[in-house]
Amino acid sequence: MEIELKTKKGKKKAHPRLPNGFGSIVTLSGNRRKPYMARPPVKNWDDNGYPIYDKPIGYFPDWMEAFNALAEYNKTPYDTKSRHMTFVEIFKLWYKYKFQKEYTEERTKRSSSESCYIGAYKKCKTLHRMVFADIRTMHMQDILNDDSLSHAYMEHIVNLLKQMYKYALEYDIVQKDYSAFIKITKEDDDQPGVPFTKDDIEKLWNNKDKPFVDTILIFVYTGWRISELLKMPLEKIDLEEKTMQGGVKTRASKNRIVPIHSKIYSFVSARKYQGGKSLICLDGKTTAINPTRYTKIFKETLNDIGIDPSHTPHDCRHTFSSLLDNAGANKVSIQKLMGHAGKDITERTYTHKDIEELRKAVEMI
Repeated sequence: MEIELKTKKGKKKAHPRLPNGFGSIVTLSGNRRKPYMARPPVKNWDDNGYPIYDKPIGYFPDWMEAFNALAEYNKTPYDTKSRHMTFVEIFKLWYKYKFQKEYTEERTKRSSSESCYIGAYKKCKTLHRMVFADIRTMHMQDILNDDSLSHAYMEHIVNLLKQMYKYALEYDIVQKDYSAFIKITKEDDDQPGVPFTKDDIEKLWNNKDKPFVDTILIFVYTGWRISELLKMPLEKIDLEEKTMQGGVKTRASKNRIVPIHSKIYSFVSARKYQGGKSLICLDGKTTAINPTRYTKIFKETLNDIGIDPSHTPHDCRHTFSSLLDNAGANKVSIQKLMGHAGKDITERTYTHKDIEELRKAVEMI
């Protein structure tokens, strides 16, 4: 037996009969863009002996595409119902999986982590009604290309999408993680910040022997982000070559090298050999201090030495950039030191000459 379909010219086109238990391909009536519906094999029947059909695998423009979809399904069967779930439905399932409670629109007491995920979810409004399995990289990237979003918000969105895809892969809702290809192209220095003044820097040096003042000076003279320095492996701090290597965020920022300024070399050296697993640890501890705890100590330290405590660790990064610019350092060196993707930076390999150029720029401040 063969399945026969009429073409537009009235001729008949034959397709091979599908094997028993393979599933079926149904030709839908009317003028449709995707007239071929692929259905999985029937597994259940009602009391009258009629088949109970699961959700279709999908709708396709030609018979062969429908057949291929059926073939893929039979290789690794899955719950077709889940493949028709929307972004909102998957988010609610993931939310319950993550936080062990139902998601609600009502204002309730939430952790900061929950609030970040919910805020990111709301920024993905263009995806809400889409079938999750139909979402592609370009749909998510369009959200990240919105220049009105801050870099921090973009990070929350990326984190949410990656976690949702991890969940969807685990439960066979999707076959491919398209979130792996999305990128944040906006630099993170859109965060508001106020550089330290000349007087502020002088106060830091005058109080350099007080606890944690040395760490603030390290941030000021290296430009590392708080997460970059706190997570930096000690083996990436080369005291012989007088360099530090690290970085997160964008491609241009990762694995960048910053020469250790001669003014802070003794601070870096002392902290590397203090016995901890990270450059900055709490007294008596060996593990790295977390950003929240460090920020609290940072503000307390500033207040103690007479500097406005409203400053944040990120202000040190702005200070580094400002000092380099005021000292007349060349633009490419500043971009490399800050980890910015300038158009003049075409590669990530550092030669000896590159490092010496960067060292020359750093020592200007």
